[in-house]
Amino acid sequence: MSTALARDYAVQIDINYGTEKATPEWVFVMGLNKVSPSNDITLQDDGDIHSNGRKSQIATAIGENLEIAGLRKGNLAAGFIADPGQEKLRLHGEEIGAANTAHVRYWRTDGIDEAKEGYFAVKWVSAAEDKEGLYGFTCSLTGKGQLKKITKPIAPTTKTITLPTSTGGTFTVTVDGQTSTGIAYNATAAAVKTALEALSTVGAGKAEVTGSTGGPYTVGLPGTATTVTASGSSLTPPGSTVTVA
Repeated sequence: MSTALARDYAVQIDINYGTEKATPEWVFVMGLNKVSPSNDITLQDDGDIHSNGRKSQIATAIGENLEIAGLRKGNLAAGFIADPGQEKLRLHGEEIGAANTAHVRYWRTDGIDEAKEGYFAVKWVSAAEDKEGLYGFTCSLTGKGQLKKITKPIAPTTKTITLPTSTGGTFTVTVDGQTSTGIAYNATAAAVKTALEALSTVGAGKAEVTGSTGGPYTVGLPGTATTVTASGSSLTPPGSTVTVA
């Protein structure tokens, strides 16, 4: 028997849902430390006078829900961008009516065959509970109708790109033989994302990048990506090494 951990789940949200863009663009909800799918079952008494006083109930409805929780990160540096997946959920949670609905999918990343997609009403609660604790959140996702069983998406390739202390210049990132254009030493996460998605080995809408201006950058790439390297030969001072881990 193997214990299931929070890291054995992946959760994504469609950031295009509720906009004019019809094609889903899935991004991971990062920083999670709890992922709990659950069924809310409605029971009705189906006993009768022939039950000899014994109770009997039958399930007449099932609600499919998802409870998640995690930690939020912030930074005073100019250009900081909060985790896009968390922010999309939070913004849904501030709305009512149709705008409160999120398009979400989740799956087990281990060998268990569990992967579902559907639409959920969102309840978001920020939790700054401890003067010495990190800023957390909980998000209750209440299913709207039956969830759809899906094939597990390919697990993403995740890398951390760290730049040396630099005063100028550019660096490049190579994914499976395709090299990006020069990326400024003080680029925002959004600029790094744009450069990576221009590569044929990545593709539009298939990279996720978070981190402060100038890095380090946490990069999520399609699971088909196998080799990721970076070069700082054009950084100042010359010969600076960019690490990918």
